[in-house]
Amino acid sequence: MKNLRYLLESLVVRFGLWFFGSLSLQTSADLAAKIARLVGKKIAVQKLAYRNLSNAIPSLSEVEKEKILDEMWSNLGRIVGEFPHVMRGDVDALIEASEESLKNLAEMRNLSGGIIVSGHLGNWEVGPRFLVAQGIKVSTVYRPLNNPYVERMIAGLRQTKMIEKNAGGNRKIVESVRRGEFVIILADQKISEGEPVKFFHADAITTTSIARIALRYKVPVIPARVVRVGGRFNVEVEKPLAIPSQAEVNSAALPLTLTINQTLERWIREYPAQWFWVHDRWKE
Repeated sequence: MKNLRYLLESLVVRFGLWFFGSLSLQTSADLAAKIARLVGKKIAVQKLAYRNLSNAIPSLSEVEKEKILDEMWSNLGRIVGEFPHVMRGDVDALIEASEESLKNLAEMRNLSGGIIVSGHLGNWEVGPRFLVAQGIKVSTVYRPLNNPYVERMIAGLRQTKMIEKNAGGNRKIVESVRRGEFVIILADQKISEGEPVKFFHADAITTTSIARIALRYKVPVIPARVVRVGGRFNVEVEKPLAIPSQAEVNSAALPLTLTINQTLERWIREYPAQWFWVHDRWKE
């Protein structure tokens, strides 16, 4: 029965990719946004998103929360509608980067590998394509989909190297950075193993592996994000996080992990409607 369900799901996904891919980029994004906003507000995770947002930013009024969650669903829908277009490069002309970001990218080319820390903000599918176009060798850490048919379908569309988030994932991250490459890690997800580290209003279980790899192998941690601004995608690449050159791994891993969480929090506060509050980030 599970295999049959996976097959049926893969047919739905295949149709969705064809359907949204057959529309213009703008039409596809707008339609998917309307569907997501209509459906999302009627399902159970809407309550979770409201609770997460209320706890994280308690100063918001009810009207502000409602507006943020409406826009969050629209953004998530747009990501779905844009996906086949991102994979084909249809959005490349809409990607922008500030002079400061381009300067930081130029400095990255002189580094011998590193970890790019990002999050599920804006349209996170855009970033890897942009970096590859800029001549940066990147791999992306990701969690494989449960459905093997959909996983193969989606993996076949991606044009960057992917590292599965599993037991051998850290080893592959290390191998990549030691080859002088960069690895993108979306660091805002809940994980089952990690340490409680403050994120907004409360501790959240957070991986310390990013910090430990950076400290042990002396590679930079570079924050980068993609946000929507005026119908375009802004890629923002920041300077590497400060890491003491003589830092001891065990003592410095938690402070560096806290800095990563604080970076993500700063981004989300700036664009709260572009983060996925539906994720149960603070679940113990």
